[in-house]
Amino acid sequence: MTATRTARWFDRYREPPETGVAPGRIAEIVVEEMRGLRPLPAYPVALQPLLLPVAEFRELLRAATDLLALIRRAVLHAGPDRAGRIAALGIDPADVPLFTADEDFELRHCADMGRADVVIGPDGPRFVEFNVSGAFGGMPDCHAHQQAWRRITALAGRPAYLGVDPWAHLAALVERTCAEFGVPPGIVVVDDVGDGTVLATGRSVQMWLDGLRTHGIEARHVQVADLLDTLGHPGTLRYPVGLCGFDLDDMRTVGHDIGPARRALDAGFRMIPSQTSWLLHTKKVLARLSEGAPWMGAADRDLVARYVPWSRVVGDRPVTWRGRWYELPQLLIEHRESFVLKGATGCSAQEVSFGSWTEPADWARLVDEGVRTGYPVAQEIVRSAPYPVDLLAETGEITRVAANAVVSPFVLGGVGAGCTARFDWAERPGVVLCANGAVETCLLAEL
Repeated sequence: MTATRTARWFDRYREPPETGVAPGRIAEIVVEEMRGLRPLPAYPVALQPLLLPVAEFRELLRAATDLLALIRRAVLHAGPDRAGRIAALGIDPADVPLFTADEDFELRHCADMGRADVVIGPDGPRFVEFNVSGAFGGMPDCHAHQQAWRRITALAGRPAYLGVDPWAHLAALVERTCAEFGVPPGIVVVDDVGDGTVLATGRSVQMWLDGLRTHGIEARHVQVADLLDTLGHPGTLRYPVGLCGFDLDDMRTVGHDIGPARRALDAGFRMIPSQTSWLLHTKKVLARLSEGAPWMGAADRDLVARYVPWSRVVGDRPVTWRGRWYELPQLLIEHRESFVLKGATGCSAQEVSFGSWTEPADWARLVDEGVRTGYPVAQEIVRSAPYPVDLLAETGEITRVAANAVVSPFVLGGVGAGCTARFDWAERPGVVLCANGAVETCLLAEL
């Protein structure tokens, strides 16, 4: 079966590309590489990766890098100082307990690590959100899928697909950060380990360590409770730099204390990305960029118009949409099917409501609540261009689906660093989560 080449982005293929390897063997390799990373069913297995032409793949990574830099600038413009920025973005002080007094460090390292969620529609990619922290998921999974497809293409005697080694860029970031402190490149990955349901699995953390060590970084894992002892506190810190791999909400969920991390910071320890990253993480920043601001130049506005869907912080005020003026609550009520409401700092789709999936009375209540609190963001729904993928079930049955995909490029130290992906085959827009049955894969480029 020959792939039919048509237009850009996902329109390049009308049929899945040939792989040259038997479906059962592909599944064996993918399952083997993914083993131990997540407590999810191994099947179904995607028998092809998601692919883009090289030019579009590079454009996606470049856009992710440029947008994260713009998000950082937007946060700096949100207020004259830390307190002003927190107030302007409506950040709950309880969600930012790990600030340091070193504002230069905070601002220099707030955008060190990010992972976008992108929907590629008929007109190309739209960045629906940007997760900015050291706790986003997907890098070990992406690496595992890339390893699997290297093995599969080698087995078929075909050229490897083009991907990016995220660990090389993470190692470069660590090396630069350690140089600021005048120490050799070494880091502690601060993260609590669990079964993968809430906390990362041991194998996932080990892949972070192995990836960094491959590129010459002395890397060590430490649980938060053991951090002070590992650092040698009190006394001269053995490691001045750490990677903040834990999520505050996850730690609260499992009842783990972050007090040792707070005390380590007070003793001079620094973690990347800095706590200021949470200000970049809020979806309100993308919404403010979508609406536009006086400080934005023509290039900034063009970048946002090209890659960011129409988004607004919910409030009782006039807005323009598709060339017409509306009161925002009226717009959301009258065109419910066109919008999704998102909690500004919600994670894992816990605060996401699609208008088309929500009863009108419930939707009106959510809009009223949003106007009252100013917390959620309204965003125009982006529909994924379908991408054909063959799925192998554990029974051996193969089904071709039109993938409704979310692709997630990483940005590490200001560089695009690969792209994980997930997809379902629902016929209407909605949350695409592996926990809800979506299939995990990676996005690669065809040479």
